[in-house]
Amino acid sequence: MRFLLFPYVLKLVPLPYNRACRLQEVALFSVRVRDGERGILHKDTLAYLFFGVFGCSRDYLDAARLLIEDSYGPLDPQGVSEVFDFPDAVSYKASMGTGLSRQFFVCEKRVEQDCLVAAKHRAIEMERSIRQQSSAEVERPVNIDPGIINDCRIILASTKDYSHRIYRGEGIWEEITLMYRDGAYRSLPWTYRDFKNPGYHAFFEIFRDRVVAEL
Repeated sequence: MRFLLFPYVLKLVPLPYNRACRLQEVALFSVRVRDGERGILHKDTLAYLFFGVFGCSRDYLDAARLLIEDSYGPLDPQGVSEVFDFPDAVSYKASMGTGLSRQFFVCEKRVEQDCLVAAKHRAIEMERSIRQQSSAEVERPVNIDPGIINDCRIILASTKDYSHRIYRGEGIWEEITLMYRDGAYRSLPWTYRDFKNPGYHAFFEIFRDRVVAEL
């Protein structure tokens, strides 16, 4: 028998004599001090991939949904949120207009958490395809942003650098938009205004709770 020593916990893990003591071959366990805080070790790094879509009409939300399903397979049975009013933002007014609608789509199959770079590039392609077929008077009829949901955070991808974002390659940055602590999602100084919506949080918690149950 060999011994693995992790911070704060000593646990005996029997290992075959003829195998190297590689971490990925050990059934890892979780160490929780408090939700969303220190010391969570995961063997399972899978998370739910979602797409946050907002546009100048619900028709464009539906168009985005079809392209998402075409690219990533069926959505989760609970993976279609209600349609929210998107708060008018100065940064989008010129290109998208006002009175925008927002909806979230969550893919059925969980993915590795390093998927966001590819997903963001695919989202850009989907936007371009919709724009080329659009009859809307606005320059950008739809915005499609991928993100992931795991047990303790919501992460979004962006093509724009900022002080709180981490570069992930191929022109894509990522940010933690919401953290799950003390039984609820908590916003951060840079969290988008609409992501503070309790309705969003309730929808994300459906999938966060599943991830926790499977750890």
